[in-house]
Amino acid sequence: MAMITISREFGSRGEEIAWLTAEKLNFLRVNKKMIEEGLLNQLSQENKLVILESGGHLLFKNHSPALHVRIICPREKRILRVKETYSLSDKAAAALIRQKDRDIQKYIEEIFNEDWSNLDLYDLIINTDKITIESASEIIANSFLIKEKCKNTTTPYQKEDSGTKIELSSKAKKEIKFMHPSEKEFAKMLDFYRIKWEYEPKTFPLGWDSEGNITEAFSPDFYLPDYDLYVEITTQRQKLVWKKNKKVRRLKEFYPEINIKIIYNKDFKSLLRKFGLESG
Repeated sequence: MAMITISREFGSRGEEIAWLTAEKLNFLRVNKKMIEEGLLNQLSQENKLVILESGGHLLFKNHSPALHVRIICPREKRILRVKETYSLSDKAAAALIRQKDRDIQKYIEEIFNEDWSNLDLYDLIINTDKITIESASEIIANSFLIKEKCKNTTTPYQKEDSGTKIELSSKAKKEIKFMHPSEKEFAKMLDFYRIKWEYEPKTFPLGWDSEGNITEAFSPDFYLPDYDLYVEITTQRQKLVWKKNKKVRRLKEFYPEINIKIIYNKDFKSLLRKFGLESG
């Protein structure tokens, strides 16, 4: 599955560069709407893709054939471009840039628990301060072709990502009995974004009696292996939320190396609304 993912700062002309690159390579252009409509799996089977934003660099961060690109530009230059494009004042253009950058930062944090500004997540970074759209797309296209030429034909990833393994994983997931409907909805959202997950894979002892018998334990709802992150969904009454918070505090006390995130009811509903997955 050949693909290029492009993340960009608002006003960096990243979108124009992405689509011009797709045109040069005869790749299919994939935007956020197409991903939210659940078309990504089908498209990736039939086409070579250029994916703009939507966390594509994180969705496919372990997909070795992919080229992950970040388009950046100094803020002053971006303000000038946005000001001209949208006929805005300097102040309004700066505010729009702040809002757009904040939105994508929040999206990446909520969905992937990653820092959008982390440049280690990209293979190629292009500053469009003094580079034209044409030159930037040429650099990306050539970088992709060079990477294609050098890649191994039998990488560990390709073996792991075979259709057989995905089919078996899906079948196994259908047999999982979730303790709460919210957990099932969360699992659907993770599948939607191709984020690997395990349901309650481990139980952590939190209390013992005088003879060493376990008297209290905690099993976080999900584990996301690609992020080494446990997730606990808390959509219940405040009294039960307090108990879960207490367990998470004790977990961190006994196992400080464990990375865990609690998703509260308000955050959970916001995520479902955002991705059109809200039930009822």
